Amino acid sequence: MKRQGDTPTTKNDQVVKKKKTTGKPQPLTKLSRSREPIAPPPKPTQIVPTKAIPVGSIHFNDIGTTLTAQQDHRAESASVMQWMLGGKLMLDEFYDDYFGLQHYIVKRNDPNYYKNFFTKDSIDKMLKSNNLKFTENIDITNYVDNERQTLNPDGKAYPAVVWKHVRDGCSLRLLNPQTFNMNVWKVLSCLQTYFQCGMGANIYLTPAGAQGFAPHYDDVDVFILQLEGKKVWRLYEPRSEQERLPKKSSENFEQDEIGEPIIEVTLEAGDMMYFPRGIIHQAYSPKDVHSLHITISTQMNNTWGDLFGKVITRALDIANEEAVEFRQGLPRDYTDYLGVINSDKVGDERRKELLDHASMLWEKLGNYLPVDIGADLMAVKYLHDSLPPFLSTQEKKHTIEDDSAAASLKLTQRVRLLRKDAVRLAIEEVAVVYHTMDNTRVYHQVGEEPGVIEFTLDCADAIEHLISSYPRYVNITDLPGTDAQKLDIVNAFYEKDKHTNLAIDNNIRVDTLTGQLLGTKRNN
Repeated sequence: MKRQGDTPTTKNDQVVKKKKTTGKPQPLTKLSRSREPIAPPPKPTQIVPTKAIPVGSIHFNDIGTTLTAQQDHRAESASVMQWMLGGKLMLDEFYDDYFGLQHYIVKRNDPNYYKNFFTKDSIDKMLKSNNLKFTENIDITNYVDNERQTLNPDGKAYPAVVWKHVRDGCSLRLLNPQTFNMNVWKVLSCLQTYFQCGMGANIYLTPAGAQGFAPHYDDVDVFILQLEGKKVWRLYEPRSEQERLPKKSSENFEQDEIGEPIIEVTLEAGDMMYFPRGIIHQAYSPKDVHSLHITISTQMNNTWGDLFGKVITRALDIANEEAVEFRQGLPRDYTDYLGVINSDKVGDERRKELLDHASMLWEKLGNYLPVDIGADLMAVKYLHDSLPPFLSTQEKKHTIEDDSAAASLKLTQRVRLLRKDAVRLAIEEVAVVYHTMDNTRVYHQVGEEPGVIEFTLDCADAIEHLISSYPRYVNITDLPGTDAQKLDIVNAFYEKDKHTNLAIDNNIRVDTLTGQLLGTKRNN
């Protein structure tokens, strides 16, 4: 795999080789000498509105194989989420009434609901086929007599050592199963499109009659999918408003610190439970059966506060440049009236005058909030956190990964993005495309920023046209710009030495309006 940021230099020089940067990406419209933002490229023209693909219900095992998957990955991801919830609650109802607000439990009475997704045997296969390490990939834990213990040996997690701990009554926690198991990767890669933020997973195996963890709350929203056996869960309200939707996970709690549970429920194979971050929880397996479940997590550092953390820093930069009030010097006596040591001077006129002035500046700062810039930065964070897209066999037939694919594209071909949410266009001194094509199944292995391709500014119209046209195929010749620019752009997304993000309309095509297969098209 090439290092992140490496891009080709073409003979037409429309793709600009990315220089190695040391800081985080800054996808923003930079200020010119006249202090006016560089104008964004005009909206692409002649794009036919695409009829929304209806959301259905798609089983984990069918990801990438359905007609919906070929039509629009966004509809597929929503359909997979709908299948997780079951048929009693629609996605909009879940998002409006439960997500981030309260727990939701689905009792299915169907032990085969997650059949063939992940089993106890899958753990054994992972241990035997990979170099899993204690602490990095797997934890050995128990919770006995109100004491939580981690019993990890050093080094490699040998199967015999792991299973001995299980026989001794310890629980297992697999910390990043998506790195080693294709089914978990496939599901998380799909769901990240629905939630538009990074997804994570842990898998827990608990012997009969055991508990692996003390009561605590997490900094992520979680979906508990009971894969085998049973587990008894107790949920507790946050102890205060400050612990509702927290930014950090808690320490372990003592039983007398958490009060009475708001609910106690036994999840059986096939069941699902959701609860938001901040809900205190603990769980144990009954004495007569083991438990295997996966926790799928989302919403880590994906809040309005995170967005404004990026916005306010840029707002200060803009305000300092645009408004003289922010550049005026501090009064000579401010240290005599402001600061914690002076906070008890209630009613002091000079202190009130200074605080009023600070409040006025704070209010004026709101006039310079670059919310769009903050949204771009959060979108780049999402790309950095994302797993690489899971491409089905059918999808690969439309890409350079197919054995019969050409090494480069021609003007006569039709193309579309494989995943619209795998790229983000930003306008700086050049047109910058941030992407997930270099990402791996190991979190942030790509480095400190996602992959980057830089184009000359006059390529921006064509790039935006390609992005906005999804999920329709477009004729390369219909893209704005010169023929050389068109080919440089599409081949940059198509190239072999990255995870490709471009599908070619070369074999079987699907009309995104009717859902009909349209036959074979030859690439000339």
